[in-house]
Amino acid sequence: MKLFEGGELDRKVMEKVGCQNYSHTPWESEKGDVYERQTYYKFDKRISRYRGETRSTQQRSPLSDRNGWIIEEVMTLHGVPLGDYFNLHIRYQVEDLPSKSKQCQLKVYFGIAWLKSTRNQKKITKNIIQNLNDRLKVIVSEVEKEFAMK
Repeated sequence: MKLFEGGELDRKVMEKVGCQNYSHTPWESEKGDVYERQTYYKFDKRISRYRGETRSTQQRSPLSDRNGWIIEEVMTLHGVPLGDYFNLHIRYQVEDLPSKSKQCQLKVYFGIAWLKSTRNQKKITKNIIQNLNDRLKVIVSEVEKEFAMK
């Protein structure tokens, strides 16, 4: 869960996976146990040859009957071809494993909400899913490395 706390780990991991000028607002309470923040970063050339940028809204709420959180993110892309045709929706489910200290289970679900139609929708969807999947693997790997060093 430290990845989403807004500290040094958050910034360090995002920069390692190619998110330049990464910044975020503090988590603010929306209602009850629901918190929200905004994130921003620019893509480096490893992520996108167009070097666009993204803005997202993340909402965090506790898992019901479990020790963990759900982080739901809606991401918009700017400065990339057809970036205004869709939004990315990512849901992180982070659950502490009671039997093992310092370990958790992370499930990530993602999808694309198409705002406009395009004839290249299948190709774009395939590319987005592949790139997002690769990036999520690197993020998890970097977090694991950080905790292994401690």
